Amino acid sequence: MRNNVAERTIPLRIILGWPSARDCLKGQSFLTSLLGGLLFVLVFHWAYSGIPRDFYQVRDDGVITMSHGRNLVDYGFIGVNPSGGRVEGYSAPTQLFLYAAAYAATGIGYAAYSEAQTLAATFLLGALLPLFFRERKLLAFALAGGGAAVFLTYMRPFLLWHGSGMENAVTHVLVLTTLLILFSSIRRRRLNYWLALPIFLASISRIEGIYYIGPLLVGFGGFWFVAFKDLRGVRFSLIVLGLWVLFQLWRYLYFGDLLPNTAYAQHVSVVDNLRLLLSLDWGNLLERIFLENEILDFHGGKVLSLVMVALLMLSRRRETVLLVLLMGISLLVAAFSEPVFGPARLDRVRTTTHLAVVSALGITFLFYFLMLHRRTYWVALVAVGALIFGTHLTDPYPVGGQGAEEFGFVRRSGIENLFRPTIAYPDLGTISWHKKFNIIDIGMLGSPLMAKLSPPFRMDWFFDYAAPDVISMHHGWSCRYATEILSDPRFTEHYTPVEAYVSSWTKQHCHANPESLTGVWVRTAVLDSSQSAERRLIDRMKIALSIRDLREEMKQCRSLTAGWKHDCVYVARTAWRFLPEFRNLGTVDELEEIFIGSFTAPFDLFLVTGYRDGQAYRAAARFIEDRHKINIVNRLNTRQGR
Repeated sequence: MRNNVAERTIPLRIILGWPSARDCLKGQSFLTSLLGGLLFVLVFHWAYSGIPRDFYQVRDDGVITMSHGRNLVDYGFIGVNPSGGRVEGYSAPTQLFLYAAAYAATGIGYAAYSEAQTLAATFLLGALLPLFFRERKLLAFALAGGGAAVFLTYMRPFLLWHGSGMENAVTHVLVLTTLLILFSSIRRRRLNYWLALPIFLASISRIEGIYYIGPLLVGFGGFWFVAFKDLRGVRFSLIVLGLWVLFQLWRYLYFGDLLPNTAYAQHVSVVDNLRLLLSLDWGNLLERIFLENEILDFHGGKVLSLVMVALLMLSRRRETVLLVLLMGISLLVAAFSEPVFGPARLDRVRTTTHLAVVSALGITFLFYFLMLHRRTYWVALVAVGALIFGTHLTDPYPVGGQGAEEFGFVRRSGIENLFRPTIAYPDLGTISWHKKFNIIDIGMLGSPLMAKLSPPFRMDWFFDYAAPDVISMHHGWSCRYATEILSDPRFTEHYTPVEAYVSSWTKQHCHANPESLTGVWVRTAVLDSSQSAERRLIDRMKIALSIRDLREEMKQCRSLTAGWKHDCVYVARTAWRFLPEFRNLGTVDELEEIFIGSFTAPFDLFLVTGYRDGQAYRAAARFIEDRHKINIVNRLNTRQGR
């Protein structure tokens, strides 16, 4: 009779967390992780169902990263253009490699991958949280899968960026994995050095990811030494940092620079930001303090600061003290991320959304300890409800940066018969993912010379050398380039409008240039009706690829009186259009020989070899800057001669 009663009461007691979980249910760690993951998925699905999909799904910057990954699989190098060159126009290395692997295995598109990434990351968050608790797994599942999941859905920036298709979801999982590895290592007093790998992946989940992960490793190494009086924790941290250093070395060798092209494009300078922070400019400091307050507010940081104090009062276990230390470090580095890196693109709180995961973990621990005791059980239930509904709530808002799927402007431009046209366009993601065009990124992320040349040199490169076949601009980009591109004499000389108008958006928002044009323009030299040498050469190459034809074209062009200028660069541009096809034929070395002696050799060779030489752009940039200075001197001499 006693056994029957005990059997009937086990389920209730397990839920309340009174007996040891392993005494009641074998394999409970796996089961609670599975159930936690499924519950997280259900709660997040419920939360997303109330938000318009256009508000958050498939953001352009995520598609840019996936475009680089597809380029790696389809064309053998990291970039955005089928013809090259190499460029680090993304900020999420881990996501790049994950997508490249998935695309190579399945051919999955960016939209399907974005949804799969959100689903997998959501499940993993729910599966990982119960692993922090050795006993009373079902209690941990109830708190993590229920309370933590609901809490995170109220953190609107976290929720929307988690489902955006960008790297946030990957960062969320890897930061939680990092905390679990460090926490479990202290708890077991044992280190598995292979676990340095997922922490390393966390450190490159964003280009600046080491800023968030490095301090955690320093704190862990120091805590291990104080607790156990040996250097194993320090060695473990150094292994992760060593992997990170090797990765940075690879980046330098591959792309030719330690700063990503995104930093140049967005004018991010950590040194300048730190110098400004240390200047004690009180107006600037007050503004930064306000922004830090906003970061903490949106990610539950203020709640986390109170939770850390409560945790230290409830438990003095070694692993709990470490966890509080790691939470405090996460809080501080997130709060000061904007003074160090400047405002984040698209949304100022986007790059710190992982702090919401840390807050959810702290809250889970707090109520886990409270509910271990019968006296505080009902207090904890009331507190959970108060915390969830009393947390700072924000209305759904559309997160920035969605790219358009339709490329109607290309069809309207009248260049359907032009082989692999070069498009100058500001929204790089979707249009570059399809690999139908070579893109000059007006937004600068995907074009190193666009990002690294200053305006006078940049316009020489844009019009005289790159010479895009189509230029399309809209909204803020029209405003930004009204005086740089649209007002350049070469623009009206070489381009004809397909459509050009002053949009209502520009009139309302572009205060500096309210009459700047939105529209599509085509270079006249590549139109079907054009009889230019460039168009004739392109058409011949479409019929039959020929190194000999290119060599003869270059020889003929150089023999003309104008050939000593940049006029012959069209030959290199044509070769660049067909570069993937020449690569398949194995004739790139012969192609390179054609341009070694050309007047514009540094730029020509950048086009031809950029896919395999990450530093080729440097010689092209120096050449363009030198030619610009020489042209100025020549114009001055001509005027003086008159």
